[in-house]
Order: sequence, then C-alpha cells, then structure tokens
Amino acid sequence: HGQIANLRRRLYLTKYMQILGVSSLFLCVFTMFLIFVGDHVLAMWMFGVALLLLITSLAISILEIQISVKALDLHLGDMEVNRKV
Repeated sequence: HGQIANLRRRLYLTKYMQILGVSSLFLCVFTMFLIFVGDHVLAMWMFGVALLLLITSLAISILEIQISVKALDLHLGDMEVNRKV
C-alpha cells in the first residue's frame, strides 16, 4: 500500500510540475508577442509570472526527485533483505 500511495503522490507532483512548466513556456511566448506589439509593461508582468511558475515547477521537480530516490532506496533495501534470506 505504501508503494501505491508513493506512486500516486509522485504522479500528482509530476502532473502539476508539467502544468506549471508548460504554463510558464506559454506565458514566455505570450510575453514575446506583447513585446512585438509594443506593450512592454504588460510584457514585464507576464514574464515575471512566467518566472514564478517556472520556479514553482522546478521546486516540485526537486521534491519529486527526492521522493523517487527515497522509494528506490527502500525498494533496494527490501531486495537486499530478501536476497540474504
């Protein structure tokens, strides 16, 4: 049950990480459009939001990596115990 809960948590983290990353990229492209049409103030704000989304996505990525490594370490520990028996 622990492994299933762990996988479900990692799945949700990955989903939100990807949504935030893609949203950040979308806002960066929108920022380029705003610069193209000459709305530099709104472009600056949109780029700032895009950076915040990217930072959040990267933070979630680090969290997911830590959970993944911990799960693999536990799995390897179980394999070592079963191997000795």
